[in-house]
Amino acid sequence: MKTASAARVAAQFDIYLEASRTQPVLITRNGKPVAVLVAVLDKADAEQLAVRRTRSLRSVFEEAHAQLQKGGGIPHDEFWRQVAERRAKRRIALRRKRA
Repeated sequence: MKTASAARVAAQFDIYLEASRTQPVLITRNGKPVAVLVAVLDKADAEQLAVRRTRSLRSVFEEAHAQLQKGGGIPHDEFWRQVAERRAKRRIALRRKRA
């Protein structure tokens, strides 16, 4: 798989579009993956790719819904408290890394 930054792909889009015909192109921003450029043969191929992506997302939601129905999960406020806690820990770790 070819890898390129979003800025480079934007500047040389035609080159990466052509490259995607032989292999997927992983697009990164700040070194982190953000997208994949994949060639399609026709509209049907593109629709099939989109449907597969939608199904996988749908399955995640269905699984989460099933867990909630069984009494799993956490209250809304607890979820956001945990998110804030993890973000704070991540910020502290980043500050230590920079120091």
